[in-house]
Amino acid sequence: MIRGSMAMALTPTLRSRLQGCLVGAVSGDCLGAPYEICGVPPKDTFGSLTTFFEQIGTEIKEKDYFRYTDDTAMCRCIAESLIENKGNLNSEDLAKKFGIEYTHAPNRGYGANVISVLKAFNKDLDDVFEPARMQFKGSGSYGNGGAMRVAPVALCPEADFDKMIEAARQSALLTHSNFNGYCGTILQCCAVHLALHSDPATFDTDAFIDRLLEVMEKEEAPGSPAAKVSRPNNDSTAGGTQSGEYCRRLRLFKPLLEEDADIKKVAAELGNEISAHKSVPAAIYSFLRCRTPVEGISSSNALERTILYAISLDGDTDTIASMAGAIAGAFYGVEPISADWRTMCEGTDVAIRQADAIYDIHFL
Repeated sequence: MIRGSMAMALTPTLRSRLQGCLVGAVSGDCLGAPYEICGVPPKDTFGSLTTFFEQIGTEIKEKDYFRYTDDTAMCRCIAESLIENKGNLNSEDLAKKFGIEYTHAPNRGYGANVISVLKAFNKDLDDVFEPARMQFKGSGSYGNGGAMRVAPVALCPEADFDKMIEAARQSALLTHSNFNGYCGTILQCCAVHLALHSDPATFDTDAFIDRLLEVMEKEEAPGSPAAKVSRPNNDSTAGGTQSGEYCRRLRLFKPLLEEDADIKKVAAELGNEISAHKSVPAAIYSFLRCRTPVEGISSSNALERTILYAISLDGDTDTIASMAGAIAGAFYGVEPISADWRTMCEGTDVAIRQADAIYDIHFL
């Protein structure tokens, strides 16, 4: 059984946890990106990834090898917009930042479908949400692009929980108007937020899962705020997706943990794809599973273990590892992230600066 609580010697400061969240997200993105292209080794996956991690800063010293992708580029836009707007989400400002960022650096691995939306943001729009609503014959995208970038929205006081959920939804709707697209963003945001405000010494895995289920049962219920966003031509079943996908997968967490399922089963049950409902649950599960040692992963560093495990699930490795890294970083703080990672992964300095600025807005 892989559940229960595990005390830590020291509880990280809140500032450290904000830094850990954004640096963890960047690190997961940078370290996972090479495997999105070539895939993870099918044999001795944990051993091969462990060797890769151990080579960072020693055999592997080329910084260009660990460049961030669109995940981090868009996450940075959200963080900067929140900072400039004193912690509030300004959809028009965020859309403008997305458009400028894409124009400035279009070769960060953006998905083919979102590019037309980002280009539209550089025009004068009466409604910044309209380009996303027009995609896929009006059904909208259910990809994980909203979830991969939402971490900065989660870095707010507990009292702002309901406001945070709405901000997460609005941040996703700019590019992902399908029910499963923005619901995945809400789930990822809540996971980061709950990790941020959890006490590592008394953390209860079952309670964490139950709280996420409580939120998503409300979000996925007929007549919920999430459902009301959908229009007749934005059916949540469009494109082969179904409402209730998140609750269904969250309910698999406890049995999978109890069984200590192998990575192939976890990937098959929870997903490892670019769709939000087949990637966000895998990222959250990676965090929960790696709070305790994993057979085959020698690292005693739980945050490092989380990112390695997330990559081992294969598929959309950079995004799943980035989302898992954001959750783990919010829980463990920035200290477990090695100096080699911070040096080799592009953009960690900006992540720390933005985390500090968000901390100053919300918690000083």
